[in-house]
Amino acid sequence: MTNGGSLDDFIPLIPKRDPSQVPAVGPDLGIQTNTLALAHVYMEQGWHPAPVHSFTLPLWFGGLYDEQRAARQEAAIFDRSHLGRFYVTGERAVEVLSRLFASDIAGIPPRGMRRVLALREDGTILDIPTVWHLDAGRWLVVTGPQTQVHLPDMAEATVAELGLIDQVIVRDRLTESVMFSVQGPKAAERLEAVVGTTIPGAVPEGEAHEMLLGGYRALVAYTSQVAEDGYWFVVSPEVGEHIWENSVSGGILPAGLAAHDALRIEAGVLEGPYETPVPATPSAAGLEALLDGAAADAVGAAAASSATTSERTIRSIKLTGRGLAQRGDRVYAGAENIGACVNAAYSAFLEASVGLAYLPPDLQRVEVEVDGVRVPAEVHPLPLVGPPSERGASTPS
Repeated sequence: MTNGGSLDDFIPLIPKRDPSQVPAVGPDLGIQTNTLALAHVYMEQGWHPAPVHSFTLPLWFGGLYDEQRAARQEAAIFDRSHLGRFYVTGERAVEVLSRLFASDIAGIPPRGMRRVLALREDGTILDIPTVWHLDAGRWLVVTGPQTQVHLPDMAEATVAELGLIDQVIVRDRLTESVMFSVQGPKAAERLEAVVGTTIPGAVPEGEAHEMLLGGYRALVAYTSQVAEDGYWFVVSPEVGEHIWENSVSGGILPAGLAAHDALRIEAGVLEGPYETPVPATPSAAGLEALLDGAAADAVGAAAASSATTSERTIRSIKLTGRGLAQRGDRVYAGAENIGACVNAAYSAFLEASVGLAYLPPDLQRVEVEVDGVRVPAEVHPLPLVGPPSERGASTPS
C-alpha cells in the first residue's frame, strides 16, 4: 500500500436501522447470537439487550449517561465477555506469538501486558489485541470482538506452520470464562469489599496476576481502556456471578456496552477492525509505535514498515452544534465530502457528541451530517479525555 486510500476507503458500511424497530427490552429474535454466561443475572437487573458482535449484550442498565458518569466519577462494572480470549502455552509460545503479531512480544515481561498489532499480509490492521505474559511459557491473548474466532484459528495455523504442534498448545476460553472490567476513580476502594482488601493493591499498574478467588484460579489485571483507574478479571462463570452481584451490592454501578464505547472513544482507544477499516495501516491509526521490536517475519510487519505515511490519520471529532453523530455519518470540509465517522457516541463527560474519523491532516474544523443536517465540529488529536492525572488543560472544553 502506497497511499492513504480513496474516499470510499476508511468509510464503514453500516445499514441504518429504524430506531422504532430496535426492541426496548429484548433481543431481535430473528438474529442468532451467543448467550453471555451471566445473561440471567443481567436480565434480573433490568438490562436492555441487543445483538452485537455475535452476542446478545447489555447496551445499558439504568441509564447510558449515568453509567458513563459513574465510570468517570466513582466506579462501574462492565461485562467484556464478548471479547475473544485464548491461551498460548509452551516453551516456544513466544515464537508463535512473534510470528502472529507485528509487535515486540519477546519484550513483554512476565506479568506484563501490551496492546499489539495483528496485521493482514498487506500491512493493514486486522485487530489490536492485548497480549498478557502470565508466566514463563504461558500467555493470554485478548482479542477484539470481531476476531474472537479468527485469531485463535490463526494461532493454531501458525503453530502448525512452525512445526510446533507437540510443543505449543492454543486453548480457546471464550465460552469457558467470563471477563469483567471495573473502572473508575473508586474502583480499588469498592473492590476491596468484593475480592478482599489485599487483592487490588497486590497487582501493580500494567500487570496481570493469576491468583485464587473463592478457591478458583482467577486472572486480575490492573489496566484500563477508558482512561480510568481500573481492573480486569477473567474468572469462571460461577466466580463471575458472585463478583458481579457483590460488586453491584457494594455500590459499583452495572454498565453496558454503549457506555463503554463512549468512554473508549473519549480515551482514543481503538477497536480493530471496527475502527480500523481497510486500508487503515498502523500509520493511519497512529499506532506506529506498536511496530517497534516486531519480528522481521511477523505477518504484515514488512508491508506496514515500508508503507509511506498515510494521507489520512485518525482524529477525534467533537460536535459544537446540536445533534447526535452515529457511525457512518459523513464528514465535510466546506463543500467537500472527506470521509465518515468510524464510530461516534454522546459523551456525558464532555456534554457533546464525539466521534472518530480518518481525515486529511491539519483540519481544525469540519461538519458532520447528522440526519441530513450538517453540524459544525472541532477536530482534535486523540485522546479527547486523558487519564485523571492529565485532565484539565488537555481536555477539550
